[in-house]
Amino acid sequence: MENKKLGKQFHFDNEFWDAPRPCGIIDLYQLGEISCEYGYQIEEHEQYVNEITYVISGSGYSYVDGEQILLKEGDVLICSMGHRHSVQASEQDILRFAYIGFRFHSAPDSPDMESLQNCYRQPYMVVRDQNDIMYPLIRAINELYEKRDFWPVMLRGYCEQIIIQAARDFVTAYNFPMAVKRDNRSASAEVYKIIQYVDKNIETIGSLREIAQALGYNYTYLSHVFSQVTGITLQKYISQKKIERARHLLRYGDFTVTKVAEMLNYESLQSFSKAFRRVMGVPPTVYLHMEREERTTEEKGISEEK
Repeated sequence: MENKKLGKQFHFDNEFWDAPRPCGIIDLYQLGEISCEYGYQIEEHEQYVNEITYVISGSGYSYVDGEQILLKEGDVLICSMGHRHSVQASEQDILRFAYIGFRFHSAPDSPDMESLQNCYRQPYMVVRDQNDIMYPLIRAINELYEKRDFWPVMLRGYCEQIIIQAARDFVTAYNFPMAVKRDNRSASAEVYKIIQYVDKNIETIGSLREIAQALGYNYTYLSHVFSQVTGITLQKYISQKKIERARHLLRYGDFTVTKVAEMLNYESLQSFSKAFRRVMGVPPTVYLHMEREERTTEEKGISEEK
């Protein structure tokens, strides 16, 4: 039997847009659960708040600024405010998910709070849940539904659990740096690790994201700490090391300029020539000619001495 797009099976939504509800470290704007039938789509909207989505069952897609993101049971999605967002059930599955929309109650007043809020400044992040976020989410929704004794206190506690446990998931999955302020020894050790990786892999490095993934860091943080400690950008350091390696290959190896550009993973001969000239002041073809002339002269002098 062909699946039909029937819309929502149910939608339990709690909204506080006119009067956000204080819940500890956050102001709560929205909290609820929805079950979407085959192919049903929640229309695109701009995120006025940070939103955490937890997929309870089924599968579907989220769209953030037009980028499609696959969602399946057990996934957690953070979408930060200021971005376009929509959710759609797959054509073959019913998608059930819970969500919470919030803003932090105040600016960070400690390194821990700054680190926590940093987790919610990326456009979006999606990861498998490792901290059982579903349970405080469902319990928070139940507190609003039942409103038993002390429910405001319970709601506050559950909301804070959700925010922190989601952040822990992303810190674990993305190696997101939680410590904002690090001592010089720690930062120096990280920079030394970066330098060692670059020096060892200079012929294959393609992008900063590649380095960040290999070392287990957020690439924005990686660039920041490198610049802070060394005084130059990581991209500039990589460019300098590539040209240093290129000089060695041109001087001592029997390689053409084109071959060296390929060996160092440049997109084109033109981009290699431009980068080489920026550092050395001459194109690689001129440098190669100069080096080989010098080497010929040296070899001739040695031969005459003999």
